[in-house]
Amino acid sequence: MEFTRIKEKKYHKLGFLYLPLVGGVLLFLAEIVTVIYSMALLYLLPASDWILTLVELSGFLFITMAALLWARKVEKISWEELGFVKKSGLKHFLLGWAAGAAVLTGCVLLMILLGGVRITGIQISPRMVLQLVPLLVVWSIQGNAEEVLARGWLLSSVARKNGIWLAILVSAVFFTVLHLGNDGISFLPLLDLFLFGVFAALYRMKTGDIWGISGFHAAWNCFQGNVFAFPVSGTAVGEAFIKVTPGGNSWISGGSFGVEGSLISILVQSVLIAWLIYSLFFKRKKENNSNTRIDKSSALPYDVENGKGVERKE
Repeated sequence: MEFTRIKEKKYHKLGFLYLPLVGGVLLFLAEIVTVIYSMALLYLLPASDWILTLVELSGFLFITMAALLWARKVEKISWEELGFVKKSGLKHFLLGWAAGAAVLTGCVLLMILLGGVRITGIQISPRMVLQLVPLLVVWSIQGNAEEVLARGWLLSSVARKNGIWLAILVSAVFFTVLHLGNDGISFLPLLDLFLFGVFAALYRMKTGDIWGISGFHAAWNCFQGNVFAFPVSGTAVGEAFIKVTPGGNSWISGGSFGVEGSLISILVQSVLIAWLIYSLFFKRKKENNSNTRIDKSSALPYDVENGKGVERKE
């Protein structure tokens, strides 16, 4: 498999420093377009929390477009490098959705068992079920946008010259910084966001495409906000089927930040990260008895050998 190479530039090894700044500029430009888009739609559509959520989440499409435009036209990164692999894409996306829903639900159940939150109401109606369908779509748009930016473009771009480990670190820090302005931010949410960034990068490497982690991200947010009525990264998103109320320490309940502010989420993600590291690096090394290699289906342009990015040779 051939990967399009970036033109050699003396300063490119410093990409881990300037590429996150490029990402910030792309976000800023996408936000300008999103504001115009949102104002136009909200002027035409009836006002409601559901409509507002649909418009806000669908606007994340402009982040995806900005990241892809830069990656494809400026850096000349191939679609495969960005994670847009056709083989098993739908399968990985649906499995990601199932995994994200299961992990989030597991976190909530642990929080309930430990007394951090309690269920105070359940509401299911035909209207809510019908409204959930477009919500699944816009949550998928939102999840995919953040993944394309952080784990599609940034992860691959940094890995080209600086190795996979630094790429994982940079993409995780970048993802964390994106949420600094969210309501309820504090040390535990910041740690949780960083760990999710690490987990997401490893998950992307495990599946070899962007689809799996996009599905996981979308399901995590959707179930957190529209199934269990938690704030999503500090932001309330409207009606939910199961109403939960904090009933204990904020380090268990997540406080105003939601599940991502809970120590439970941090512990669960730590376990998942440990499993992925073992699966990707140590288990594979035992099987090959030579060096640790990411499977060739991986969309990243480098295999991992002793923690450094090594150009894949086909």
